[in-house]
Amino acid sequence: MLQCTQRKITTLLFIFSSITILGIIFNKHENIKESISNISPNNFLDGCRYIYIDMGTNIGVQIRKLYEPDLYPSAPILPIFEDMFENNFNEVCSIGFEANPLHDKYLTEFERYCLARKWRVKIFKSTAVSYVDKKLNLYIDPDNENNYQKDASLVAINKTKIITVQGIDIASWFRTTVLNRKLSPGDQPSRIMMKSDIEGHDSTVLANLIFNGVFCSIDLIYGEHFNSDLQQAILSLKKYSNTCKTEVLELTDEKYDLQKFPFVIPESTD
Repeated sequence: MLQCTQRKITTLLFIFSSITILGIIFNKHENIKESISNISPNNFLDGCRYIYIDMGTNIGVQIRKLYEPDLYPSAPILPIFEDMFENNFNEVCSIGFEANPLHDKYLTEFERYCLARKWRVKIFKSTAVSYVDKKLNLYIDPDNENNYQKDASLVAINKTKIITVQGIDIASWFRTTVLNRKLSPGDQPSRIMMKSDIEGHDSTVLANLIFNGVFCSIDLIYGEHFNSDLQQAILSLKKYSNTCKTEVLELTDEKYDLQKFPFVIPESTD
């Protein structure tokens, strides 16, 4: 059923590239921006000017590269982080999503470590990024545990084991949590960056962000699994728009992906 829906969304991308559909989407995008008033009193992202969203975080290496770049010299993502957030890394609020329960324990420790370092990090564990809020089948390779099963996917490609995890409608989450976050009056413009590495489900999810009118609220999306239909649709979107700021970057940064550095909390200087 999920794969059938993916094919339908890919087909719709061709239609999406027409000017008429583009106009509808941008009207929707503008309406969403004007209607951000239903602020949650318990929104983790309230006050966050800079946001990094890591879809398919695995063991959290990309998030840690953001806050501790010295541990990861020459990692390809570092200059992108610097360009996006300048020297304000400690002010960035990071959200990670990881579907594979194998990583739950380590990610819990990592999240506690980040909070102890005063970095605002929240990781949704055993949670598959998708376009629905329901239980989904995650396909894994049991023989790939030494590689942290980094290729676990909602798409059954050469995988031999199925486990059930909670899916999350990322477009709805983005609208209610990111767009509805509360910022102080007079705050400078925010910056939002997203990584998409969800093993073959990426184009479907990004298409859903477009159709739901939230795609253009993101400054930069990077990843490696963007199919040609999606890329062409994004080119059309930007061609006929004067307001969509989103840049899409094909980038693979798997350097240090299996590296688990110790969690060392500096002694307080108070």
